[in-house]
Amino acid sequence: MKRNLYRSAKMLSLLTGLLLIVASCEDDPIPVTAIELDKATMMVQVGATSTLSVFITPVDADNQNIKWRTSSPAVATVANGTVTGVALGSATITAISESDTTIQATCSVVVTPATGQVINVSGDITTDTKWYAAGKYMLNGFVYVKNNATLTIEAGTIIKGVSGTKGTLIIERGSKIMAQGTATAPIVFTSDKPKGQRTYGDWGGLVICGNALTNKHDDGVTGQGKAEGGIGSLYGGTNSADNSGILQYVRIEFPGIPLTSTSNSEINGLTLYAVGSATTIDHIQVSYSGDDSFEWFGGSVNCKYLVAHRGWDDDWDTDNGYTGKVQFFVSLRDPAVADQSQSNGFESDNDADGSTLTPVTMPLFVNGTVLGPLATSTTTIHALYRHSMQLRRGTRTSIYNTVLAGWPKGLFIDGAKGDSPAQATANVLQIEKSVMSGMTENYVLTSLPGTEAWYLDALRGNEIKATNDLLMLTDPFNLTAPKFLPAAGSPLLTGASFTNTRLTDAFFTQVAYRGAFGTTDWTSGWCNFNPQNTDY
Repeated sequence: MKRNLYRSAKMLSLLTGLLLIVASCEDDPIPVTAIELDKATMMVQVGATSTLSVFITPVDADNQNIKWRTSSPAVATVANGTVTGVALGSATITAISESDTTIQATCSVVVTPATGQVINVSGDITTDTKWYAAGKYMLNGFVYVKNNATLTIEAGTIIKGVSGTKGTLIIERGSKIMAQGTATAPIVFTSDKPKGQRTYGDWGGLVICGNALTNKHDDGVTGQGKAEGGIGSLYGGTNSADNSGILQYVRIEFPGIPLTSTSNSEINGLTLYAVGSATTIDHIQVSYSGDDSFEWFGGSVNCKYLVAHRGWDDDWDTDNGYTGKVQFFVSLRDPAVADQSQSNGFESDNDADGSTLTPVTMPLFVNGTVLGPLATSTTTIHALYRHSMQLRRGTRTSIYNTVLAGWPKGLFIDGAKGDSPAQATANVLQIEKSVMSGMTENYVLTSLPGTEAWYLDALRGNEIKATNDLLMLTDPFNLTAPKFLPAAGSPLLTGASFTNTRLTDAFFTQVAYRGAFGTTDWTSGWCNFNPQNTDY
């Protein structure tokens, strides 16, 4: 009996001790030593919510003992770990322990557009900014990316220039554009008008200004220019390897609005002002430009896989000391549309005066297909069409492995100003392993009387074809669904050469064919030759 009482007393004592320990633990919870969020960064659409989980160490601490904070309530709110996107932008979400406010964890939240959300863009972009494929961006007036900011554009994003506002995107010196589309999700700049109503010059275009070399000397500063048409941004510097960013798989449709009432004040589809060689530009299509499709003012940027479709003025315009390299390019013209300044395939100057200012315009164009308005000799065309190549005013532009077909006039080495004919005679300006076909006149002889003998010199390896069908291209002059590939047996599938020392640069892809295409259509998937009837 005594032993049983002793055992009962001992058991009661143990139970009492355990209760005291438990009570003590409830009064003094284990301190929180770390908080961890399950995401370092998270994406939330406008108006959407996302739950942000919290992990607390040690694991038996009170998981609800958390205070939530947001750095930007106008961008994102947070309550009990649920984050709600309010407006586009970035915010920091912070989780803080109530028992120890020095212990916290943060998560970066980026609020993106809701699917189909329209975002109006105007004025200056002065901080790093990202545009997302879910939204539709509307350019109102001149939009400048400046202050060394970077504009990143997600693959598949649609950007529309607002009609009547001269909507134009301008990347200034020191800033960057990172527009990396893909073959299946290109980035598209286009008109804000509905399909069937779009036309040339509905909006401005894309302008990039860099710090590379140019022979411009605006405002009394040698090597510095000012962008045309009232844009006013300065371009040019001393860094040939300047980097303005990346353009890949990008379409630019219906640009080229007149910026002033003065003739020739239109902006181009893609204008590259003194853009440096560290910039990446490839797979770009410009369609229905109200001025030139592509124009380079100085700079040394290299470009590949370019498409100029149904432009108004010139396809490939180079000025003011452009010294870059271009490979794989194709242009196709609408017979009914030409510019009052007269439309050409190539137009190239050193400068407006034909001076010898340096750097001298001396780009290399390799493997191009430059299709004019004359599918056949009986095609009715606009009276202001002129030359497949007008090389003038001191330019040293050189062209290799290129097909030029269906222009009223073929080669014009123009010496009205400057020394371009002399540079051709000296073999500084070169045209080699190229083919002209279907021209009404093959040469303009007023400035270089020996143009024909010069072009057909055996060492240059150039050819003349009387008609375009002799090229054996599949369906190249189809305005809405062109097929540029040479058919089996085409003379263009061979004949290219890269033995010229200028073409040994690693930038060039050495191929056997002349023209822009061999057996692979690199426009497939990302180009659109009928943007007038596309829903955007």
